[in-house]
Amino acid sequence: MTLPSQARNVSVTPSASRLPTLSHIQIASLWFALFTQWMTVVPVLVPAQVADMLGRDAALKEGVAGSVIASGAFIAMIVAPLAGALSDRCSAKHGRRRPFLVTGVFGTAVALVWLGSFNGGGSVVMYTLAFLHLQFWWNWAAGPYAGLVPDVVPKQDTNRASAWLNVMTVLGTITGNVVLVVLYSPGHLYPPVAAFIAIMLLCLWLTIRGSREPTPVRSRQRFELVTFMRSFYLDPRLHRNFYWVLVTRLFGNMGIWSIFTFMLYYLQDVIGIRHPTSLMNGLLGVGVVLAIPASLLGARLADRHGVVPVVRLTSWIMAGAAIGFVLLALHPNLLLVIAVGLVFCAAYGTYQAVDWALALQVLPDNASSGKDMGIWQVSMVLPQILGPAATGWMLSWVKAFAGAGPAYVVAFVVAAGWFVLAAWFVSRIKIASRQHVSVT
Repeated sequence: MTLPSQARNVSVTPSASRLPTLSHIQIASLWFALFTQWMTVVPVLVPAQVADMLGRDAALKEGVAGSVIASGAFIAMIVAPLAGALSDRCSAKHGRRRPFLVTGVFGTAVALVWLGSFNGGGSVVMYTLAFLHLQFWWNWAAGPYAGLVPDVVPKQDTNRASAWLNVMTVLGTITGNVVLVVLYSPGHLYPPVAAFIAIMLLCLWLTIRGSREPTPVRSRQRFELVTFMRSFYLDPRLHRNFYWVLVTRLFGNMGIWSIFTFMLYYLQDVIGIRHPTSLMNGLLGVGVVLAIPASLLGARLADRHGVVPVVRLTSWIMAGAAIGFVLLALHPNLLLVIAVGLVFCAAYGTYQAVDWALALQVLPDNASSGKDMGIWQVSMVLPQILGPAATGWMLSWVKAFAGAGPAYVVAFVVAAGWFVLAAWFVSRIKIASRQHVSVT
């Protein structure tokens, strides 16, 4: 395996013929496996384990949990584009992405076992290191995987690929939460960890079997660090749409991660649920089931009206849902919390249906798709640093003198503001022609 300085030396062009549905499912399988973990470990297991270590009533649990998650997201922000850029230059015999997918999956398995060793106790510092280790391997695979899609999917199939990736996002979230409901109990993390590892190994095999990467062109050019680092700069004048996609996605994810990490504590401290983990799992499960038809509806809306209006509409709906949680913090009502949560999940599912399609339509260069999609990943990961850390310590501070209710009112108002910004800035993206977004 060699790593030349410039990605163009290993550029590949996917087949012009359209892929069958089975191939789309196989390619998206690894995304399914990643979401079984991302939508359970981060929003459920990490806050629960931190609360177990510090105590359920610890005043600083939000701040500590937010900081742990933020530190892991910082690692992800660096590793995803770095691994993607390295994979652009890889000339392995069976494809430039495969070595990163395989090592990433096996590294993740080891990291999950380490994280599972913290059963209701231990050092917060060591727990943070274990989570950083897990984030490294997640993104060592995820960055190159994002570049795999434009490598093997024809241009006319990118919207179908986006829709199937969203379906796998939804199904992965459902599966991950079912695994937690069935196998997880406080102090017993190894059963769900074993299930996550088994799912990931199976999905890795399916993705490798279905993707069939073209053999990269070998190069004798030496690796030059300066040239490699310069490749991360994209001229905003030439790639304006790509930058607006990054900004819009950044603001939308700031709204999500400013509140999503602390929904467990919101249910416990504001709504008054004694065992919030089970309710949180149930809400996520029902919400993502609702997101499946919402995704299909979003695909049809994008087909008729374009991708940009769909992103704008769903951002406004998520802003309205955040305001709904503000009102419920003032007057708690469990049934209304569930209803508002489901509206939010439906809007988010619709947005996710066209998320990848929007990025792939403005991708600067297929030869460096791993790096470019890794940069795109930053717009999802950076909010996981800023959102939980800022909101977590703000919640701890406001709770100290005003109580949980007012603290969460402030948090959800801020989240609504991020969604409004996303709805506003997405209008600046100009796409010349509409493409069909279909899963059929």
